[in-house]
Amino acid sequence: MATKTTKLRALLVALSLSLTTACSDEPRKYNFVISVAGGPTGWPVRVEELTFDNAWDAPGGILRGGFDQQPPGGALVVLSSPKTAPSSLQARWFSYGTETFYEIELSLPEDFSDRVDEWYQKYPEPKYGHYLIVGFSGKGEALVWWEAFCSLCGYDRSEDFSTPIVENAQATVVEGDASQYRSQTEQFVNEGLFPSPGE
Repeated sequence: MATKTTKLRALLVALSLSLTTACSDEPRKYNFVISVAGGPTGWPVRVEELTFDNAWDAPGGILRGGFDQQPPGGALVVLSSPKTAPSSLQARWFSYGTETFYEIELSLPEDFSDRVDEWYQKYPEPKYGHYLIVGFSGKGEALVWWEAFCSLCGYDRSEDFSTPIVENAQATVVEGDASQYRSQTEQFVNEGLFPSPGE
């Protein structure tokens, strides 16, 4: 009888360990916010498409600045549910200044997910809010940063953390119909942001 109990206990321990290992292989999900920057100043863009891992997307829209800041900053997108740290991003945008369309398929570093996990441990919620920052320039460049922003520190920004993940990634020029953005381009020209394209 004792051997049956011992065997059953060993079987349960082995089963428990295998289930724990199987569960720990699942990617961890995080509550981060997407920040989408454009520019630099004077180089507004319209982000038409922004997806991560070809699986989930975030809105972009018209972005007039933030690309050239340290860390970059832009429009905030609060996600509807926690997400795993992405391994890639895909984007298409339009540069009002040059009337050019750009696309990029950007792979993030292989250790990005591990780094995100470390940052969440070092900068825990709710004291810190975490931001995946993506930026698209009117000159065809893309960037990715991570920021942990101390939400309980008031005006003291010394406890914030930010780091570049990918900088100065060059996009590909692609075909597109610039006439759909003509009225917005004319508005930017009238505001003096840049001369009329082609001048």
